[in-house]
Order: sequence, then structure tokens, then C-alpha cells
Amino acid sequence: MLIGITGNIGSGKSTVSKFLSNAGYKVFNADEIGKKVLLRGQKGYDAVLEKFGRQILTEKGEIDTKKLASIVFSDKKKLEELTSITHPLIVEEIESIKTAYRNQIVFVEAAVLVEYGWQRLFDFIVTVFAYRGQRLLRASKKFGLKEAIRRDSFQLPYREKLKYSDFLICNTKDMLHLRNQVLSLIHCLEELKACE
Repeated sequence: MLIGITGNIGSGKSTVSKFLSNAGYKVFNADEIGKKVLLRGQKGYDAVLEKFGRQILTEKGEIDTKKLASIVFSDKKKLEELTSITHPLIVEEIESIKTAYRNQIVFVEAAVLVEYGWQRLFDFIVTVFAYRGQRLLRASKKFGLKEAIRRDSFQLPYREKLKYSDFLICNTKDMLHLRNQVLSLIHCLEELKACE
């Protein structure tokens, strides 16, 4: 059973993923998969290098994903060029995860799950919600406020994401409240798995 975890920037997807991981579940991250396909020798490396040039390389010849992010998040066309290369590879990887773990409950965290139509890959989708002010405050600690606002603008509003959601987790209170919702989610998924 493959479960997608989504939500906009700063919503707390990674915290939910940590709780699931601590409870013994396998949790994959689409961003990490995206970085993996860009490593030298991997399928996305040459195509991205051809498209964006050698200025995105580190001294060791690897793609500098921070440098690449600063280019694509300031230009929608460049972001589309990058995703046209990386997303089919990420989807391929998610499909192989689904096959490899078909007898278990396994999770994939993906912020852009709905934006790119990946909902078809999952048995169920969990959306992590937080108010915009809360999200931008959290995200600004990692990216800075200007960058957090810019990245947020690339994501669909919750009213769109909720159309595809099977479960909603509200990360609007404290950690205990969040953890209890994750435990309820696990209980519900385990019951659904038992009915398969």
C-alpha cells in the first residue's frame, strides 16, 4: 500500500514523515529521489547538464542542487525544463517503490504530488495542512521569507489539493496534537491494510 504525503511549503510534511519513520514505517522523499537521479552516473545527470550548462557543477563535478534551485525557482520556464527531465525519473522510482513494498504500508513525501498529477501513483493521499502565516514563518527559518513566499507561489492552494486527499492532518497546534493525528492515521491505514 503506497501512501502519498503532501502539503504546501512549511506545512510540516517532514515532521509527519519523521513520526511515521519513528513508528517503523518506510518513508521516501520525492526531493531526495530527485537529487539522487541528478548524481553523476544517474539517468538525469547528462540531460540536466546539457540543458543548464557546466556552471551548475561543484568542484567535484556533481550537480550543485542549491545552485540549480536558485536558477529554476526564479524562472518558471526553466523549472518546467528541469521537471521535464527529472519528473519521469522520479515517477519511475516511485513506481518501483510501490512494486518492491506492495505487501507493506510505505510512504512517499512529495510537495508537488497534486501539481504534477502524481496522485494516480498512490493508493491513498494524506495532506498536511497549516495556515499560510504558520507555514511561511516555518519555511522562512530554512529559506528566508522572500524565498519561502516565492516557492509557495509555485504550489496549488489547499482547496485544490484537498480534492485529491483521502486523509487530512492539521498541523496548526502543538507537536503532541500532530503526533496523535499521525497515530490515528497509522491505525486507520493498518485497518484498511487488514481488509485487503
